Amino acid sequence: MRDDKRLNFILGAIKAKNPFHVQLPNVGKLVFRKIVPCIFIYRTSVIGKDKMLSNLAKSQLASVIIQEHDAEVPALLHKIALCIQEQFGSCLLVEVWNAPNEQMADVEIQLGQKGILPLAEYMLRNLKTEASDIVGDIKKLKEVPCNPAYERLFTLKESMDKSIYTLGLSVRPSYRLSNGDYLPILLRHYSESLGKILLRVFFEYVRLFTDQNPTMFRLNLKKEITANVFAIDKALTAESMRFDFLLLVTPINVPEAWESFKKARFRKTPVFQYRPMPIDPDIVKRNLYNLRIEDIYDPTIAYLFRDKRRELDEMMSMLADRNTEDFMHGSLQVFGNVSDDLLQVAQSILTVIAHNSAAKVVVPERKLNAKEFAQLAREEIAYLSEQSEDFKTTVRVRSDISGVMVNRGVLNIGEDYQISPERARALVQHEVGTHIVTYFNGKAQPLQLFSLGVPGYEQLQEGLAVFAEYLIGGLSNQRLRILAARVIAVRNMLMGHSFIDTFFLLLEDYHFAEETAFNITMRVYRGGGLTKDALYLQGLMELIDYIKQGQDLSLLTVGKIREDYIPIIQDLIQRGYMYAPLVKPRYLSDAYQPRLDWVRNEGSIFKMIQ
Repeated sequence: MRDDKRLNFILGAIKAKNPFHVQLPNVGKLVFRKIVPCIFIYRTSVIGKDKMLSNLAKSQLASVIIQEHDAEVPALLHKIALCIQEQFGSCLLVEVWNAPNEQMADVEIQLGQKGILPLAEYMLRNLKTEASDIVGDIKKLKEVPCNPAYERLFTLKESMDKSIYTLGLSVRPSYRLSNGDYLPILLRHYSESLGKILLRVFFEYVRLFTDQNPTMFRLNLKKEITANVFAIDKALTAESMRFDFLLLVTPINVPEAWESFKKARFRKTPVFQYRPMPIDPDIVKRNLYNLRIEDIYDPTIAYLFRDKRRELDEMMSMLADRNTEDFMHGSLQVFGNVSDDLLQVAQSILTVIAHNSAAKVVVPERKLNAKEFAQLAREEIAYLSEQSEDFKTTVRVRSDISGVMVNRGVLNIGEDYQISPERARALVQHEVGTHIVTYFNGKAQPLQLFSLGVPGYEQLQEGLAVFAEYLIGGLSNQRLRILAARVIAVRNMLMGHSFIDTFFLLLEDYHFAEETAFNITMRVYRGGGLTKDALYLQGLMELIDYIKQGQDLSLLTVGKIREDYIPIIQDLIQRGYMYAPLVKPRYLSDAYQPRLDWVRNEGSIFKMIQ
């Protein structure tokens, strides 16, 4: 393609808003995955090409990578920028290069136009939030910034006249050794952090410097997400579906173990039996690390997948160590520890409830059996199905589990399970309204990762599920006592105390019924020591803080996510990678808005005590 023909093709594509990929023979390439008013420019030599800056360019919507000096390239870029400006009213150029040795900051944001200072400051704030270890600074110039080794594309006067804005990013290659070898983890950290920041800067630029609506630049997912993204998402889903972690670490002989423990007058540690392991953890790990996540240029999605792979790796180690002391160490990595503050809150809850309940007489209620509870759950599923014909699931009453458990969108109930009518209403919202709803809302997303759960999703998920119980008026003092007792039991286990020690702590110091104390202790010591049960109270407390900050509660039902993923979720929704929740649980309907408003205005976990 001759130069004039190439230029006409490029300008025509820009005017028609058609994506294009143009190779400049022996010079470089222009890749516009979407016609947007922002161009990322990386000019270098083949010998001096920086892998991080090249990867950063490939992650952008519109990028130019020039690998050799060419006298005609600046004129070509000049014309492209002006064409973009004609279509959108302005154009942002972001040029990046490796910093000279004397530069102190890791990333120096350079600008020559005063009007673009708010955008530079926005980028610096995001850098401090996204990667506090990468030191940033702003440098104001008297001319338009550019790679010092190359010709400036626009003069300052022309930039001002034509509404062409330029930011220069001078980046110290701290991720590279003096001999040229790269430090892979640091390389990835820079590439992913700066990639996410630049995307936010783009949307902020559109918002502040154009009359365009940022949402008009949503990506068409099927065109913009490369095939390897869907392939890796599918592979991660397949590996996750090969096992159910909680089923594999939950005993199958709980009723028999309770009877045996009771018969021994609580002096002999119960022996728990588990399901046979259906997988080889080493093979699953091998499959996980055969996935070429490093080939994904989108930094947000690459981070999501890498984070999930790490969690699955840690879970495989836990399953390999099931019923050994090492299992508990793995649990600390996946589910975390119990802080002193959380322990103090748990102890205070038990003390306050004991004082409030001293004179109260509890009247026993008739219990619902497993089939009756299953019918309540089916009625709730029917209510949710009215919102979407794709919401389809079932309820199973099973002989091989104890209690209630959701497994991949299906509610499983132990055949001996009994529950009071009041508690049943709350549990339906916990299990169906939260766990099943978030599973199906996640399954409706283009990436199936959100139905499986992002790493560490359990804390927010369980906190939301317990809060659902509160919203419908079913969070009883006894339920709060159990959540607090789980925290204390986990802490006691981590301090090295035995199953029997923890059982008697709950029985004698906190006056739990024998079977209740046994079940709390069993849940904590199962598998070799599972710290997950401390997340319920911690999650509830953090959710209350989230609500009091005025945040959107419905966003939390979009899938199985965690709180620090919310900016990522918002980013993906804005870009069209995710959709709003498909199904809305009953507890978020208008009928329960007054209770939600009360929490937002003055609620606390202690005010929830009756």
